[in-house]
Amino acid sequence: MAKRHVLCIGAHPDDNEFSVGGTAARCRARGDDVHFVSVTNGNKGHFYQEYMDDPSALATRRFAEATAAAAVIGATYETLDVPDGEVYVTQKTTEALVRCIRRCGEPGQGPDLVLFNRPQDYHRDHRYASQMVLDATYMLTVPLLCPDTRHLDRMPVFAYWYDDFRDAAPFRADIAVPIDDVLERKADMAAAHESQVFEWLPYNAERLDSVPPPSDTAARRNMMVEQMRARGAWRRQNAADCLEKWFGPNATQYAEAFQICEYGRVPGEAELRELFPLSV
Repeated sequence: MAKRHVLCIGAHPDDNEFSVGGTAARCRARGDDVHFVSVTNGNKGHFYQEYMDDPSALATRRFAEATAAAAVIGATYETLDVPDGEVYVTQKTTEALVRCIRRCGEPGQGPDLVLFNRPQDYHRDHRYASQMVLDATYMLTVPLLCPDTRHLDRMPVFAYWYDDFRDAAPFRADIAVPIDDVLERKADMAAAHESQVFEWLPYNAERLDSVPPPSDTAARRNMMVEQMRARGAWRRQNAADCLEKWFGPNATQYAEAFQICEYGRVPGEAELRELFPLSV
């Protein structure tokens, strides 16, 4: 079977690992090319005075962390370098996404699968990053838009990753990927984002005192494994009907679920079975 090209687009440098790290790991295990993209450079997610004085230092650190996280599974990483917290729907960033998507994969073919968040989200950066991916979809095939980058001859499959937001429309699980066998690799990817998982996010949640010290690397890793188990179990619970359809009852403890976006190519069941890493 030909190698697939999988593109994961998040608003922030750690979004992909937390949301689709297990699926990405399984894609790499079967030989796919996997590329992580962050719309922002993550230069505001911290509280240390050194980063408040110089946000570019945080952006540099987060680029290194994201590159290391992707390398855990042999994926690659890039950022569109929009300042953190400053994502708006603009022509410049939308066209940057058009070029980014077109460059993934073979010229004219692009990625086989694009994974990203739904435009229903609590964070403006997430909402607007998603909206610009949606705005880019049809334009990928238009030769006179961004003519410096070869247009696509076919539309990729776009799929939203799981979320709990319900105000506009609840998430619909069309396909779910078991991640039991790669859950610890997902945890290792997440743990590479030290500035976030061991510093900023616990600080922001007022639980910084619960984080093991930097010297206790085993405890820190265990903390990430437990977090990934909780996330994977919650997604498995909320995609139970979908998992039973594809794999039968009680097939997995942990999962990542996806909703097919109608703006891209909409695959049939046979193509879904080939496209997503349901078995390695």
